[in-house]
Amino acid sequence: MSTPLFSPQPVVALHHQVKEDLLLRLRSGNWPPGSEIPPEPALCAHYRVSRGTLRRAIGDLVNEGYLERFRGRGTFVSPPKLESRFAGSFGRFTVVGPSLEQASRVLFCRRVRAQESVALVLGLAKGEPLWHLERVRFAGERPAALQASYLPCALFPELSRQPLGSRFLLDIMTEVYAVPLLRAVEVVDPTKADSYAARQLGIKAGTPLFRVERRTYSTAERVVEYRLSVLRGDIFRYRTEFR
Repeated sequence: MSTPLFSPQPVVALHHQVKEDLLLRLRSGNWPPGSEIPPEPALCAHYRVSRGTLRRAIGDLVNEGYLERFRGRGTFVSPPKLESRFAGSFGRFTVVGPSLEQASRVLFCRRVRAQESVALVLGLAKGEPLWHLERVRFAGERPAALQASYLPCALFPELSRQPLGSRFLLDIMTEVYAVPLLRAVEVVDPTKADSYAARQLGIKAGTPLFRVERRTYSTAERVVEYRLSVLRGDIFRYRTEFR
């Protein structure tokens, strides 16, 4: 493991933070499919957590299909899921359900040093400053999505002073910081709520969710926001239209 840059948030369950950081490493390709992840003592030292906390985080990723455990051998990165585009002369992939409100509950917006996994996605050097923003989004009065966003501090200075709880983040990016946006790419996976997500969303642990990974690009084809969200499966579904 590299020199620790992991800095836990006091308001978020520790096992959930470890799980999300491990998932970032998997998504960024730090550990390729089929490779064994570092042994538990090394991971415990890196995250500065107990073995019980680490095993809980790894157990969630095993249950969600990102890791595989083999008794007597270790824990390995699962083979990648097959990814397919929607065919047709025109395709439209939309979320069906109530719209997310502009207002949100901000759990934190903190300036942190970029770990290697996030730095690779955002095109930053390891250790460069970035914003880690976590919010609960609402559909009406119901908490509907838990979103973690990572944005470069250089592009969005003093982001934590912006009205993140009352405005859409994309509006702040374009209107306050004049960052022109070109496109966004989303990858959707089925998952289940862990105890932390369940508490924030007011649902039972194990409730079906969509995990949505989004990369938002500027007109310069730079990733300006990397977002990992979970969206309630009991409220939303995805629909494809072909025309």
